[in-house]
Amino acid sequence: MNNEENSAPGAAARARTLAEQALHAQAAGQVDEADRLFSEAQRLDPDVVAVVLSEHDAAVAPDARDTPAANQDAERVRHVAPRVDEPTADPGSTGGIGSRPRRG
Repeated sequence: MNNEENSAPGAAARARTLAEQALHAQAAGQVDEADRLFSEAQRLDPDVVAVVLSEHDAAVAPDARDTPAANQDAERVRHVAPRVDEPTADPGSTGGIGSRPRRG
């Protein structure tokens, strides 16, 4: 590191740059690179990293923050189509598991 990075204003600016790069790396799916960049930024100035993360969260719609994680989970969900020939558990149906005879 040079003297500019060791000075408070230089460290803060460098930490901001690294944190922003980490967010971009994270969005691109480069998890290891994002972790490395966040760690370095955190070491330089943790307060600046917190500000960058707050600004990022404020700029992103709440439902969109976890979209990549939600998409990954959705891809793992097993979709099972109902089979027409299997008995139904609907109490109002005719026959099958859980059905009751209708009165009246």
